[in-house]
Amino acid sequence: MATIDPNVPVKDLLEQMPEIRPVLAAFDIDTCCGGQHPLNEACRARGVALEEVLTEIGHVVPRAEPPRTKTPHRVDPTLPVKELLEAMPEIRPVLAAYQIDTCCGGQHPLNEACRAKGVPLEEVLTDIDAVASRKRSASEKPRPAHASASSAGELVMPSMSIRELVRRFPSTAAVLEEHGLTDCGGEEGPDEPLGWFATVHRIPLDPLMADVRAAAASEPRREARRGPPAPLPAAQKPPARGFAPEFIVGSIVLTLTLGATTGMINLLRIAAGGDVPFSHRQIHAHTQILGFAALFLMGIAFHALPRITGIGGGPPRFAKLAFWLMAGGVLLRNFGQPFNMAPVGRVASLVSGVAELAAGCLFAVFVADLARRAPAGKYGKKDPFLALLGFGTGFFVTALVFNALQSVWLAGHMETALPASLVEPFYFVALYGFLLGWVFAFAYRVVALFLGLNAPPAGPARAALVLQTIGVAAFLAAWIPGLSNPAAALLRDAGMAGVALAAIVFVVGAKLLTRPKLPALVPRGNPLFAIRAAFVCLTLWAVLELGAIVVARTTVFPAQNLWWADAARHVFTIGFVTMIIVGMSFRILPVFSGKSLWSAKLAYATYALILAGVAMRLLQYPAAFHARLYQAGSWMGVLIVLALVLFTVNLYKTMRAKTAPPTALRTAEPELRPSRPTFVSSLPVR
Repeated sequence: MATIDPNVPVKDLLEQMPEIRPVLAAFDIDTCCGGQHPLNEACRARGVALEEVLTEIGHVVPRAEPPRTKTPHRVDPTLPVKELLEAMPEIRPVLAAYQIDTCCGGQHPLNEACRAKGVPLEEVLTDIDAVASRKRSASEKPRPAHASASSAGELVMPSMSIRELVRRFPSTAAVLEEHGLTDCGGEEGPDEPLGWFATVHRIPLDPLMADVRAAAASEPRREARRGPPAPLPAAQKPPARGFAPEFIVGSIVLTLTLGATTGMINLLRIAAGGDVPFSHRQIHAHTQILGFAALFLMGIAFHALPRITGIGGGPPRFAKLAFWLMAGGVLLRNFGQPFNMAPVGRVASLVSGVAELAAGCLFAVFVADLARRAPAGKYGKKDPFLALLGFGTGFFVTALVFNALQSVWLAGHMETALPASLVEPFYFVALYGFLLGWVFAFAYRVVALFLGLNAPPAGPARAALVLQTIGVAAFLAAWIPGLSNPAAALLRDAGMAGVALAAIVFVVGAKLLTRPKLPALVPRGNPLFAIRAAFVCLTLWAVLELGAIVVARTTVFPAQNLWWADAARHVFTIGFVTMIIVGMSFRILPVFSGKSLWSAKLAYATYALILAGVAMRLLQYPAAFHARLYQAGSWMGVLIVLALVLFTVNLYKTMRAKTAPPTALRTAEPELRPSRPTFVSSLPVR
């Protein structure tokens, strides 16, 4: 075992043995405060056993080696990048691999450029030395034909974007396809680091880097590519699977015409003293749940789930059929229910429920097939991700069964307003079973990585799933015919408490509201803010619901009145569901399409309007005592519709734009530090 002095600062250990960086990252030990703290103090601060860390380091560095001494480098890091390139043009590929270029005329010294890009100076200098040594050897003796190709492979670093990798080394595209890292980012691939994609897709970094470097080294010697990548041979070219936008477009059209917009009109009419039929309120909620949230989620899942699970490929052939069934069903319900007094309205209502249930069943078949075929090495049978997906999809089908029962009831009654026994179970299972469960799944799998957090522990995720399932079952049991009112109220409270506690357990257990522990990519528009804000709203909703139950059960105050219940529900639907849709869209849709978000300012305005709308909806709490506050809060619908319009414009402009050139993404870190670590996979790497 290698002899490690625990009194040596972490920074010095990483400079001497860079291969131990993944080991330290696994224990949440990084170069915080410049890495000046000794290893033993860093272990004490993180609450980990020093002996365990030393043992893991021994696995990575199995043989004792004499202390390494720094040797003088061939370049002076205080020289400007421009002067270094003029004196040694052969190092340009090395600097390009670290995304160091002649920005601002190349006037910045090399050490400052490394600090700005978040890469270790010592590593860059070592690679420059290697290139300079090879050039010197080539001038003294004949060089093997494969030498330049081998050096090309060595230049591939985890921090290199996939787009830049494929542009410079086209043969690596086949390797990326084999590992399931293609089909995103348009024809030129995503403009995000290779190591980042490896972690998000649960691919061990070392084997991937070995395969990619071998492919890059196998290419014949060529000058650095400056244009678009050359066409791949037919045998290597991966099949084109573009992102199908109809789910996203359809969901936005439905919410801006029949969902959020009608909700805005309903609010303003109520505030003005007008009457809004219950049927109008019900189809507004129906459109928002199935036409906006569910349709949007289905579109993301059809594209992303095959890649996240490691199956690969594009959406299933029946994806478009599922879209038209769901979107058509929502349209038919909006037509049929208000005109249910007429035969054509009752027929439209009946067909709508059948179509939406069929769409949900197709989606469930898609999810079940992916879960069945998920590689055993990536997911175990008890993996919380698959369990959350499975239960969330089961809740979706259950909600659609209640929705179908609504359609049957409408077809058999000449009335336009549905009974509460069919409406409330549908709302509850769809919102707090299906949507909450699927957000739990994606948060457990990828959202934590987006936020720069360690992978969430499995225990809180499983506990949240148990509480959520118990809560949904209890709430549904409250609507069993024949139950007394006190028993039904107790079951409803137990159900709401179960899902609220599930939300708190998941958010706290996954530490979604804590400061980042790992480097996090912050794309244009900072969608990470929106994602965090969504989970803040989720926590607020849970606290409001639990508080209402406790106050109503322990005092005579009617805390579970309709005004407060409606306000809390909209904190969930707008502050959580809508905000998470906006944030995740701005985070992943540009990756799917290979574009850069069109306007960061519009994104910030969207977040501000949604949060302002949530705050105005909360005025319903004091409005129970002062009705004028309800009139003020009713204008929140205008803010939400405006936010969705800005969201739509931003997405449209983004998707219509040309493919963005490779860019360096900012890094969000837990605190200021003099230098930033390079990307480290959070997976076990040996």
